[in-house]
Amino acid sequence: MRDQELFQPQDYLTPKWYLFKNSKLGKVYDTIPWGQLSECLPKENRGPGAPRWFSAQGMFGLMFLKSYLNLSDEKLIERFNTDWSLQLFCNKLLDDNQRIKDKAILSRIRTYMSDNTDWQQLQEVLIHHWKRDMHNTHVLLMDATC
Repeated sequence: MRDQELFQPQDYLTPKWYLFKNSKLGKVYDTIPWGQLSECLPKENRGPGAPRWFSAQGMFGLMFLKSYLNLSDEKLIERFNTDWSLQLFCNKLLDDNQRIKDKAILSRIRTYMSDNTDWQQLQEVLIHHWKRDMHNTHVLLMDATC
């Protein structure tokens, strides 16, 4: 019966999602190959212990936002807690009463990503996806923070 639905549930647009997708940040969001980037990190561990707060997309999203908005870790978390467009960018929409209280979460995410990201695969994904928009491809620049 599900195959006969005109729209799949994930296709429904909420007003926030519609506003986000039509914003400047939403347009940046659309240029990023989230699925392929997520494959550059190991699949979420479903073993014992607390579940991961951010998905792979959320972790990459936070790193993009940190650079894009030029914010410190503390300021990014402060903005994330109060700005649903940043939450949508990271695929982690908080409930009205939910806040990130852990001041060191971004540092731990950076450490996790630096230890577990397949950097060769990540570069190939981004090059393949953005190649038509790239100029001066003979120059290599890399951010040392992540």
